[in-house]
Amino acid sequence: MSTTLPDPPAQPVVGDRPDRPGKNPWLTPLKALAGIVALGDVVFMALIPSLIPPLAAGVVLTLVGIALVRRRPRVAVVVLGVTSAALLLAGIAFLSSHLAHPGSPVDFLHAVLAIVGRALAVVAAVGAWRRAAAAGARRLAAAALGLAGLAVAVSGVATLLTEDEAARDDDIPVVVAGSQFPAAIVVEQGQTLHLDNQDVFRHTFTVPDTTLDVDLPATTAARAIVDLPPGSYDVICDIPGHEHMTAVLEVR
Repeated sequence: MSTTLPDPPAQPVVGDRPDRPGKNPWLTPLKALAGIVALGDVVFMALIPSLIPPLAAGVVLTLVGIALVRRRPRVAVVVLGVTSAALLLAGIAFLSSHLAHPGSPVDFLHAVLAIVGRALAVVAAVGAWRRAAAAGARRLAAAALGLAGLAVAVSGVATLLTEDEAARDDDIPVVVAGSQFPAAIVVEQGQTLHLDNQDVFRHTFTVPDTTLDVDLPATTAARAIVDLPPGSYDVICDIPGHEHMTAVLEVR
């Protein structure tokens, strides 16, 4: 009498694994990158201080995506990937100007985090969706750590090398604080302004259509000679997002 043995259990097809967080190595760097960028946005808005609606919405969506990772990983990948890509495309024009000014650490490091961090998060989302090899996830994490260290080092050196000009006896003091200029600045033709930026982020002191255009790195001061014909001039901060910073310069 023959005995019929049960069929052996079917072997899983390579790449056809259950959609579990522990089985997808790309979910960890995706969560880390998206979470760190969102934390950077929160810190940046607290330092300004101002609520930027797109960044605030991005923080909320990022938290939702991270919360979904355990139970709905595929949905989480879409939420985190789309959020990162949308904010990257929306903010790159505004943020890219800060990359040229590493001597203002808050602006520079936030720009690096927002641009590079979100770009890497998009790559991680694609890797997670495609369930790519674990080696790629490890390389992505190593690249992120390396770029972060490089950005901090560059900003630190640039900050140390940024000049801070002291005021002289005949200078006209102009204090820039809370992202505001003094409402009116009165100066004699040929006098020198001492522009003291007390904010932790960069500004400019710009009189449109003239040669008076001074870059003011974070927490530094600069001197500028007012070599303009007598009259009344508008002053602006020529940085995207700082359009509210205006003043009137009276030259006598």
